Amino acid sequence: MKYSKNDKVEAAKKLGADLKASDVFFASFQGLKFENLNVLRDKLRPSKSRFTVTRNTIISHALENASLKPADASVAKGPTAVVTLADHDEVTKVAKELMLFAKENPALKIKGGFYEKNWLTPADIEKLSKIGSKTELLTQLAGTLYSSIAQIRWVLDSLKEQKEKAGGAPAAAPENPAQSA
Repeated sequence: MKYSKNDKVEAAKKLGADLKASDVFFASFQGLKFENLNVLRDKLRPSKSRFTVTRNTIISHALENASLKPADASVAKGPTAVVTLADHDEVTKVAKELMLFAKENPALKIKGGFYEKNWLTPADIEKLSKIGSKTELLTQLAGTLYSSIAQIRWVLDSLKEQKEKAGGAPAAAPENPAQSA
């Protein structure tokens, strides 16, 4: 598809605005078939993220427009795909999907990305993919809190039982010294 200079400038401005407003991952996809890319797009869709193939000059200008500086200059070299996330809470889910897809399709190579304007290396993205999603982490926290509360209740019930046993038997009345004399 032919792009005029104005089209490239507009595309770079739009992508730059997307990069400012969202988290982003960059990947190389050389050697992947169109069907594979569509499968990846379908997997990313529930997390409100978009996988798009973009020209490197547009990516370079978009990064400048967004005032983002990648630590790795090879981000905009070779065939490059951009994954933008609309929801910051889904970053671990998207990282998981990308890493899982890259394992199944070695032609997909993660180049890096930005999370809250901080540069992420491919190793950082791999670490991020091993963290649970926000929903999973909240579920684990709720389970831990419930378990702790249940243990506290058990301890309190046990103490109550012990006190009832100790104080439950009638105590022997003290003898009246006046009667025993």
